[in-house]
Amino acid sequence: MIVCKSLNKEFNSKEELFKALRENHDAIVGAKKAQILKSCEKGSSITAKPLDSLKLGSQIKEINVDSNYYYIAVNSTKILDGHLDLHLDGLWKKSVKEQQGKVYLVSDHKLELDKTIAKKEHVEIFTAIVPFAMIGKSYPGDTEILIYKIKKDKVINPVAKAWLDSGDEIEASVRMQYIDIIFAMDSNLKEDVKFKKNYDDLYSLIANKDEFENDIIYFWGIKQARNVYESSLVLFGSNSGTGQLFENNKDQPLKDADKTIEPSKDTQQKEFYRNLN
Repeated sequence: MIVCKSLNKEFNSKEELFKALRENHDAIVGAKKAQILKSCEKGSSITAKPLDSLKLGSQIKEINVDSNYYYIAVNSTKILDGHLDLHLDGLWKKSVKEQQGKVYLVSDHKLELDKTIAKKEHVEIFTAIVPFAMIGKSYPGDTEILIYKIKKDKVINPVAKAWLDSGDEIEASVRMQYIDIIFAMDSNLKEDVKFKKNYDDLYSLIANKDEFENDIIYFWGIKQARNVYESSLVLFGSNSGTGQLFENNKDQPLKDADKTIEPSKDTQQKEFYRNLN
């Protein structure tokens, strides 16, 4: 039997599963887009690791890391979650521009006064591309992270500040809404040629394939998402690419990932993101 989380059903064969996914594709995508999601509820929790250094590429500008600020990664790409959603590089580009100065950092996704860690006017958001090793993972290649930059004296929650200053392990979770989703399915049927192409194009990007017990025969590529209201510090997040970013070399520039100067080989290879549908 094959369990399909997207339909909450079991199927006797891949062919039956593929048929059901094809027939229900629009309804599934519509349901995914309608939800406001919390990444901490979307998969297994893996502890984030501090960054020892930042070596970034494909940047729009250089931002010097300042010891007076916290840099908190609230999401990372190319890690397939428990709902078989794969965040793709560039998914936050539009949201970063539209949500600047509109999102809070809170605790445990609670939009309450005593759970607020930093007010929206003190939260700067941007993206950066870092090697997976920089977030404590052994996956090859790079990942794009969504970062909250907050001046240390603007953190108003004493419990959160004590935790951040302690250097103890902490994770983060983004509240989000999916805007643009593409479906990828390992089907050779002529009816599924578009889905098969998406699968062939994107499957190699999944960094954590080995963490799945069964073959990954379908998944959902997230091309665009919106950061809604806040992101949170949590004890358990959805993947390892979250948490506070520590910078030991203060002269090392932290670069925004919004503009390509010299794309990494991985980025060059995957420029087809824009053309996927």
